[in-house]
Amino acid sequence: MYRIAVCDDEKNVRDEIRDFILEWNSEVELKVFSSGEDLLENYLSYDAVFLDIDMQGMNGIDTGKSIRLIDRDVKIVYVTAYRDYVAGAFGVHAFQYLLKPVNRREIVNVLEEIFRYMKTADKKIILDFHTVDGIVCLSVDTIYFFEYENRKIRIVTDKEEYYMVERIGNVARRMENFGFSMPHQSFSVNMLHVKNVKGQHIYLDNGMEIPLSQKKQKIWKQELTAWLSARLERQGG
Repeated sequence: MYRIAVCDDEKNVRDEIRDFILEWNSEVELKVFSSGEDLLENYLSYDAVFLDIDMQGMNGIDTGKSIRLIDRDVKIVYVTAYRDYVAGAFGVHAFQYLLKPVNRREIVNVLEEIFRYMKTADKKIILDFHTVDGIVCLSVDTIYFFEYENRKIRIVTDKEEYYMVERIGNVARRMENFGFSMPHQSFSVNMLHVKNVKGQHIYLDNGMEIPLSQKKQKIWKQELTAWLSARLERQGG
């Protein structure tokens, strides 16, 4: 059975989301919380959490980051009245963003998307790469970045590193449709794994750091924000 949490400091909003969820499936195991602190103190292993961003006390972004320390798999759905908050939440790896006021259709759509995604999570996108040691097949979500060094491309994944002879521009174009972008002329990074950006440094969720070119700072941050906002835009459409 699905286990879902709703966290919002506005009672009418959390009650509305709760009702929409139960209308969708009355057998859902559902918990509601009025603050991030309350949610964290009583946290269980949830399939999905609907989380308000602008809350009194601990806000939704900090709450989401704390959740990620103990649960990397839960699907976090941010609910916000402000589109600008989307960019600040990228380190949490939210599944979806919904703008207030939410409606039943939006809630049902995101629920269907979440649990359809969970059922097909094992159907990962696999791509082949011609490395110096032969052809390797890699799941896109396991790739952190590509780096051009010493006339080769270094492929950094969650387990191993590989090298291939190719131009970084060709790699970047191939990977663009899979959520990769070039923050620097020698790098193509998987935006899924971006944890934080400070100045000319990009910090990834595996602890590694890659450079952000000064001349690309503005446009790359715009690309990151657009990538983060894409799910919100699709939901609104």
